[in-house]
Order: sequence, then structure tokens, then C-alpha cells
Amino acid sequence: MTQLQKAILLLKEIKQHNHQAYIVGGFVRDYLRGIQNPDIDICTSMDPDLLKQYFKVKEEHYGSTILMFHGSYFEVTTFRREIGSKQNRYPEKIIYTDNLEEDLKRRDFRMNAICMNEKREIIDPLGGKDDVKRKQIVCIGDPIKRLEEDALRILRAIRFATTLNFSLDSSLSEAIIQKRDLLKAISYQRKKEELNRIFSSSRAIQGRTLLIEHQLLDVLEIPNLKNAVFYSHPLLIWMQLGVDEIYPFTKEEKKQMKYFRKCMGEPWNLYRIYESDLQTAILIGMMKGKGKEEIKILKNNLPIQNRQDIKITSDELQQFIPVEKISYNYKKIEQAILTGKLKNKKTDIIEWLKKQK
Repeated sequence: MTQLQKAILLLKEIKQHNHQAYIVGGFVRDYLRGIQNPDIDICTSMDPDLLKQYFKVKEEHYGSTILMFHGSYFEVTTFRREIGSKQNRYPEKIIYTDNLEEDLKRRDFRMNAICMNEKREIIDPLGGKDDVKRKQIVCIGDPIKRLEEDALRILRAIRFATTLNFSLDSSLSEAIIQKRDLLKAISYQRKKEELNRIFSSSRAIQGRTLLIEHQLLDVLEIPNLKNAVFYSHPLLIWMQLGVDEIYPFTKEEKKQMKYFRKCMGEPWNLYRIYESDLQTAILIGMMKGKGKEEIKILKNNLPIQNRQDIKITSDELQQFIPVEKISYNYKKIEQAILTGKLKNKKTDIIEWLKKQK
């Protein structure tokens, strides 16, 4: 059973309990574009307490309930009105309603307020279907008010324009520029999530252009993005921005970015492929214009895969090299073998080392 078939069954079951239910948002938008989207959200007049009575609920937050149905998770949001705004991000108060259109009017963009019923019929009271046809992002109501309610919508608009290849309505563009400072109050984690989606897009350069045009680089503290080289992995973009201590990165990500900066400033070096795990090697290859499969083949066919493959032991080296120089000489041996200057044979290695003195 497909995810859509399960969702349709869920709509029907909610209706059997005398409540309304619809698929809403990105799935319906992409359905109209002929694109499959596995992420299906549902809106309903059934409140969270009733949902808990009839379905297996995993969690509930701000009127949104994650429930399991036929082995799949669905986010089910109760129709509601939102009153006020806290920190330009969350509503001060939620009032549940049984009116679909009232619920849709609180959402961000018209293209994300299109619904599908259990008969797969499109319900579109706000005109989002026409926006999808025009490939345009239009706010529901006053864009200034929408952005003041939730400042993250500024980056969401840029992200959608980038990933969907849509244009921004002129009034929305003007509102983004006018209200761009609201992003300062948004957590770096949420900003990073949206920027990652932009950086991961095949149209990432278009996303950068939109960020520049809407004067967002300084607000986001990423001015270096203007001159960054774009690669198909977000970490290779982040490592050029110098924001390791501003945006949230793991210790491993910070370590990788430091390493990538070192690799970026040097010529193509097979030793970097040798000393790196496969994923890191692939990313280094990207920086040097190498394809993923090319790096896999290169790494798999290296004459040695690690220091243990070298045909001479440290004990044997100590017979004619001081202990404190063992590690240094092992690295020289590795590099010589990798570059084809030295065969991985004990006698050859010993003779080669003698010539290095």
C-alpha cells in the first residue's frame, strides 16, 4: 500500500467519526506539479484529544499530532486559529475550529494551502492552484503580517523559490527586505536547516542570488557566501563561510571543515584520498572536480589502504632508523608508494630509505 493510499484510508476513517479531514500542503502542491512527495500532512476538525482516542499517537505539539496508521507516521494538524506571536516565531494562543478555510488562512503561502479530500478531489479556496501553474510564491494575506508572525517564513520563501524554481511575488519580496532583521531572533539551528536545504539544491546558486537580492547575507552573518565556490554538498559551502563558532556544527563537522580548507588550498593530492574515509574522500574529490565513482575506484585501487599494508614493520625500521623518526619515515614511504615512486616490497623500501639519507 502506498503512502497516499494509507493517507486516503486515514481521511476516510476520520470522516467515519463525523469529522473533516484533508491532505494539505507540500504533497498536494507537488501532486499538481506531477512530482511525487512522500511527506504527507493532514488537517482535520478532530482535536488532539479525540485523535488520541481513535489512533496510536506518538507525540503532540502546538496542535499537531504525529500518529501511526498502517505502519506509517502522519502529521495531523487540527483546524485552528492562531492569535498573536511570540518571538516572531510561535503563536501566543491557539483556538481550535471546525472551519477549513479559517485554518488555511493562517498558513504561509497559497501554494501550501491546497487540499485533497478522500476522493482525491482538489479543494482550493485561496487560489493556490493558480500560483502553482504560474510557478509563483504568494503569501496568504498581508505578507508583512505573515512574516511578523513567523520570521522563519523569510528563509522558507527563499528556499521554496530555490528548490521549486518558482518566483517570489513582488509584495513578498518587498516584505522580506523590509522585515529581514526579524531573522536575528530566529535560532541558528533553524536558520541552518533552511540554508542547508538551499545549499543542497541543484539550484543553490539561484538561492544565493535570491539571498543577495533580498539583502540577507549580513543578517544571516554569512557575507562570505557572495564569493563562495558552490559544490553539491552543503558542508563544502559552509566551510568557506567562517561561521564554525556561530552556527551549530558537531565536533566532527568542524574537524572536517578545517581539513577541507587545508585541502582546498593545495594541488590535487592522492595522499588525501588515502588518509580519508570514503565519504570524506568523495567530498575532497568534489573540490578537485572529480566524480563520486571516480573517487571510489581510485580509493579501492590504491596500492595500499593503510599503514599496516606496508611491507615493513616498525621493528624492522628501527634496525637502521632512530625510533623518534619512525612515524616521519612511514609517511614518506606511504607517499612514495602512492605516487608510484616506490614498490611495496621490503627490499625496495630499505634501499629507497638508504638513498634518502
